[in-house]
Amino acid sequence: MYIEWKKEYNTGIEKIDKQHKKLVELINKLHDEIILKKDCDSVQEIIVDLKLYTIFHFTTEEKLFKKYGYNSTEYDEHIEKHNTFRKKIADFMGDTTSSQLELGYFVAEYLKKWLTVHILVADMKFASFLKKHHFTEIYLDKDISYKEEYIK
Repeated sequence: MYIEWKKEYNTGIEKIDKQHKKLVELINKLHDEIILKKDCDSVQEIIVDLKLYTIFHFTTEEKLFKKYGYNSTEYDEHIEKHNTFRKKIADFMGDTTSSQLELGYFVAEYLKKWLTVHILVADMKFASFLKKHHFTEIYLDKDISYKEEYIK
């Protein structure tokens, strides 16, 4: 369930990569609380933190979609993935049959699979769109920046 950050998860968009790393950090923290400490109160707090931070992250991405005109089939698919994720987390939050540790495990497993696939597929499509169509504008935009390794 633990996620090790890999260089292939880097989109090249610094703001998005930092947010993805924060999500990975929270998932790994949830893992530690479930497996190592078995602390139910902490598990609940981390799940809430993950939900709130994910909403913040999706809002960031969706603002960038609008700002840079990412209006395509990929846009619709990306938004649908965000909406499916929101619904799944709401379902987890409404689960009254599982213990907090079980719920934490289910959430962590789901997030690990969802986040890594989402980054490697949907987010990479968006990053590619930005690099292809708006590179100069993005490079100058204070809201978003590229890592130096991508500006060669």
